[in-house]
Amino acid sequence: MQERASHLQEQCETIRTLGNLTAAAARTSRPNYLYFNYFYQPQHRLLWCSISKVASSSWMYQFNRWAGVPREKIDSVAHDMKGLTRMHYPVPTRADVERLKRNGESPPVTRFVLVRDPIDRFVSAYEDLIVRPQSDNYRNLRRFIFREVYGVDAPVAPENGTPPVVSPVPSFSDFTEFVLRRTNVLDPHWNTYYNLCDPCFLEPSVIIKLETYDRDVAHLLRLANISSGADNYDNAGGNADADASARFEGHRLNVNHHRASSGDTVARSPTTIERLAELTAEQFERLYRRYELDFRLFQYDASHYFALYRAD
Repeated sequence: MQERASHLQEQCETIRTLGNLTAAAARTSRPNYLYFNYFYQPQHRLLWCSISKVASSSWMYQFNRWAGVPREKIDSVAHDMKGLTRMHYPVPTRADVERLKRNGESPPVTRFVLVRDPIDRFVSAYEDLIVRPQSDNYRNLRRFIFREVYGVDAPVAPENGTPPVVSPVPSFSDFTEFVLRRTNVLDPHWNTYYNLCDPCFLEPSVIIKLETYDRDVAHLLRLANISSGADNYDNAGGNADADASARFEGHRLNVNHHRASSGDTVARSPTTIERLAELTAEQFERLYRRYELDFRLFQYDASHYFALYRAD
């Protein structure tokens, strides 16, 4: 775990010394917006940067439980988990974060972030938000993507409910092209880790990877001296919320991630490989450049992806 943090620091030092040479991955968010993704939990002295599509809803749930919010309340506002969380965790300023980083109290503040393979995350965003959108915003975005890529409106179903001849769902290639053409105001579900969390400023001491999630979370809990409520949760009866602020309810978190076997972080979701087959080599090269800093900072290897596009 320490090796991950050390690697990040080395990469950040290179960026500071030589500058960010990857134009496609340059910062696209305003500096004062970055900290809207930071959450400080004072009881456990945890500073977390939330990244969409990387167990963010699950950890919003956990932070709300630590704040004493009943499970029923959390479930009732599942569509706006971040809004509920912000009621208990104000947005920190840069000065707040700097103070927490240099705080000499014991135990020190544990800064952590959750990441996953950047391409897996990108494909997951497409599957969950474009193929199966749960809100009008993303249903409308499907039509917008179609219009931007092809210059014409997507067909819509007639009023009698008859399905259109051509599906209005953009292909993965269309979605990729749409994202790559845009350099401003990127959706947080596919914006880069570098833009969303400014990891070189946060300097996380714990980097949790979804590919090794259980092991990494166990390390975080030991470091923060937090116990799990898995053993006694179901027997808590009417006092189930009484000690919620002191427990980690990991057994209740629905973390949808691809676990690699035996600690192997090279195995990839079949869906990711299938979707990448829809891209040209040139498209994938551009997609990789968009997320290159994320690959570099968090030690993800893209060589197996590039191998998909090599001629036999």
